[in-house]
Amino acid sequence: MLEIFNRVVHQDFDKEDRVNKKLTLAVAATAVAGLMALVGAPLLSQSRAASQETIQGVWRVTEVTTTGPNASTNSSPQPSLYIYTARHYSLIRVNGTTARSDLPQDQVATATAAQLLAAFGTGLTAQSGTYEVAGGKLTTRPIVAKNTFGMAPGAFTTSSYKLDGKTLTITPERNAAGPTANPTTWKLTRIE
Repeated sequence: MLEIFNRVVHQDFDKEDRVNKKLTLAVAATAVAGLMALVGAPLLSQSRAASQETIQGVWRVTEVTTTGPNASTNSSPQPSLYIYTARHYSLIRVNGTTARSDLPQDQVATATAAQLLAAFGTGLTAQSGTYEVAGGKLTTRPIVAKNTFGMAPGAFTTSSYKLDGKTLTITPERNAAGPTANPTTWKLTRIE
């Protein structure tokens, strides 16, 4: 009789141990899942954000392709620097295929209109402002620009863009005045 009692008691304890083990395992699994949800989700989103390509960085123009009647490709463009932060951009670019005319600092005050135009006219683009990217489009809104029309209320330029590793290609499509005729494509290379 004692033997039967011991078996029943031990079986009940074994049964209770199994239930306790299952309950403990379920509680532990729930705790781990909750912890992963709390800690893992932000880490996962940071990992995705870090691996997602972005135009943020510092770039230089490495090729300029113009279309229209005087179509050409310049694989040795003049100096340039494009900087994109999370929401703002700044760019300065020497346009054309040759260096700008030299105008020493001590001669700026006495320079002729032709000398000033040669040094600072259409041969130089400079602007800074905000930008947005969505659906393969880059829209810039200048806050300050070398040309005053670039700072006019409502001024913007929408370009198609393609990001391929360290290469960013930008082609203007339209601005506040309407569609861009004979657009120029700027190929940039990331330098930072």
